[in-house]
Amino acid sequence: MTQPTAPQPAAPQHDAPQHDVVIAGGGPIGLGLALELARHGVRPVVLEQRPYGTLHPARTNLTNLRSMEHLRRWGIADALRANDPIGPERARSVTWLTTLNGHIVADLAGAFAFADPLPFTSDRAEFAPNAGIERTFQDAAVKHPGIDVRFSSALESFTQDDDGVTFTYTDPSGAARTERAKYLVGADGSRSAVRQALGVRMTGHPDLVEASIWYIHAPEIAARATVGSSSFYHFINEHGDPALLIAQDDEGRYMFCVLPGVEGVDADDWDAYREILFRNVGFEFPVEKINGGRVRVHSLIAPHFDHGRVFLAGDAAHLISPMGGFGMNIGVGDSADLGWKLAAVLRGWGGPRLLESYGIERSTAITWIQQECIDNTAMLAPQFLEPGISADGPEGEAVRARVGARIMDVKSKEYASIGAQLGYRYDGSPIVVPDGTTPPPLSMGPYTPTAFPGARAPHVWLDDETSLYDAFGPGFTLLVLGDGVETAGFEAAARERGVPLTVLDVTAHGLSGLYEANAALIRPDQHVAWRGTAAPADAGAVLDIARGA
Repeated sequence: MTQPTAPQPAAPQHDAPQHDVVIAGGGPIGLGLALELARHGVRPVVLEQRPYGTLHPARTNLTNLRSMEHLRRWGIADALRANDPIGPERARSVTWLTTLNGHIVADLAGAFAFADPLPFTSDRAEFAPNAGIERTFQDAAVKHPGIDVRFSSALESFTQDDDGVTFTYTDPSGAARTERAKYLVGADGSRSAVRQALGVRMTGHPDLVEASIWYIHAPEIAARATVGSSSFYHFINEHGDPALLIAQDDEGRYMFCVLPGVEGVDADDWDAYREILFRNVGFEFPVEKINGGRVRVHSLIAPHFDHGRVFLAGDAAHLISPMGGFGMNIGVGDSADLGWKLAAVLRGWGGPRLLESYGIERSTAITWIQQECIDNTAMLAPQFLEPGISADGPEGEAVRARVGARIMDVKSKEYASIGAQLGYRYDGSPIVVPDGTTPPPLSMGPYTPTAFPGARAPHVWLDDETSLYDAFGPGFTLLVLGDGVETAGFEAAARERGVPLTVLDVTAHGLSGLYEANAALIRPDQHVAWRGTAAPADAGAVLDIARGA
């Protein structure tokens, strides 16, 4: 891709096709953004270099609670469960063990999935490796009549002016085509060509660690293991290797990761890492290397996510340590946040501050989670190792019990990170109305629902089948939580401004105590924009803040 200076003006080509939004990158973040836009009646164009059906293996493994809530809004949560390449026979656990024919040290059962949605969430997490995730997003986008996905098509260059973006891309035949869009979003990954063209340099912690990560096929492992099935194995034994083995399907494919790589061993040396694999698994077996090698882990973030009419999302905007499983998931949050805001501006009811708030809000949430994941990276299995951990008999059992207790105490917040998944807030956002209360403390592990402005709206089940979120409208929702709340002011203000507003009376469910309010204005992304004990004196002013006017 060429590297023009992003603000450089280009003469509009009025004979070129015109679009509202073009998205560079058709992974889960780009397609998630497309689904969010389409939900609001905007037809995006998505450019994806890979052919349809080409799936990246061995990347993301977990779609967490918050992401699944967004997938539920997009109508694809059940499709992801159906596309999960790992069957129910394999436990969705994180297991620390000496070897696969040795001893279990600690087991965080059910860390990656719940049999039923929790009371405070609208959906449940899903451990489905990347192939299942990408298949779900691709199929949904291709079938959606409101999304134009162009596979085997690569963005080559772009320029922007006051009215939009002129972009050139190569189509499946290799021909160059030039078109126009009002906005461009770079959701094109960690090596984002859009970010490079903008000249954006991310800041933070580069080169946290260098890992050696391999995608392998070893169908005999499961049958020969004696410790039981798990989705996610951490090895902790006398070798001291920070090694993980993560199931990718039911056909014997795994991700084998040593993070950081073993000192003195070339991270690209498969023969050496095959021996490291054997010594941790505890036996030799036939294994095929599919791909892999050196991976450098960074924790970085772009200073700004908005650059005129060009935006960055997902790994194009931020990189995070994988120790915590937030990489794709915080990108899904980007898609949900940016999507409704772009749609609001394109539909004419979003104000000038709405798009500016995207980077402000997402940076606030992401930088906190980034630091937590850096801390996780510093506490891997070797940090818990004690002599005698692999020994049989009472002495070995005592060591394993002691080490296991420490692991569960320290690492449970990483894998049962419900606080970080659901509890991040958009403190200080210019489109959130403060209420003068003190924000509750942030927590990576435990989650306490709060309707503090900027937080995710507290959730309940209205009945056995209906989530509170299912009852929200696609635009703003005015929640009536207590008696005597006058809604006419909000309704009139919304009509005057063309803002989509649904009034939802849930007084009968007794939620005023949970929300600490009698009314709350909920944004399209399920975050609280305003709350109060009664309708505000000037509902129009509240709505203007929430829509970025």
